[in-house]
Amino acid sequence: MSKYLLLVLSIVYATTMTAQNIGLNYYSTGAGSNITATFSKNFNHSEFGIGLGFNIGSIKQPDDQDNIYYKRLYPTKPIHYINFNVYYDYYFFDKWNCIKPLLFYDLQIKYSTTRTSMYIIHDYDSTLTGDNPDEKLLYRNFIEYFGPYLWVENSIGIGFKVDITDRIYLKQKIGLGIHLLFGEDTSLPGSNPEWEFYGLVNICLGIKIKSP
Repeated sequence: MSKYLLLVLSIVYATTMTAQNIGLNYYSTGAGSNITATFSKNFNHSEFGIGLGFNIGSIKQPDDQDNIYYKRLYPTKPIHYINFNVYYDYYFFDKWNCIKPLLFYDLQIKYSTTRTSMYIIHDYDSTLTGDNPDEKLLYRNFIEYFGPYLWVENSIGIGFKVDITDRIYLKQKIGLGIHLLFGEDTSLPGSNPEWEFYGLVNICLGIKIKSP
């Protein structure tokens, strides 16, 4: 895994040498959340960017649906915190000066375990009164870790870019995507790779370091 990390760092370093923009991004994807620094270059009506970020592991879960993967990425080793990002933006309307609507494709790759808090039927209390048998079920909370998995997240959607000053801009994107999880955990049934749909939200505060 270290050789792939070295390759990613080399690509990011090479990209920063010709970058025209630097952005600090907050992402919410199917895996969870991350903070990613991106470096991008403009050409014609397009912008191509590459980035390296930090996956955020949260003990608090956004739902109680016993999901195994969705919003469950939870790093347990240093390499699990790394998020690699590539994106392409197409500005399809350039008549306005300060705001530019766009279409985008976003690719994120990360390698991490998952953490799931779930309630599972543990016992049956026959001493309780009542005719409903479900009211006599006793549940126990389990914390389970699965993986690690290689997460490949592909997203498309729409957004806009707003110039705050001549150098500083704000970009926001929303979209839909599908993530693939490569890897197996013998304690879980299922196919390889696993896949799920998700929604994406991206907010970026950027600085123009070079003129297009």
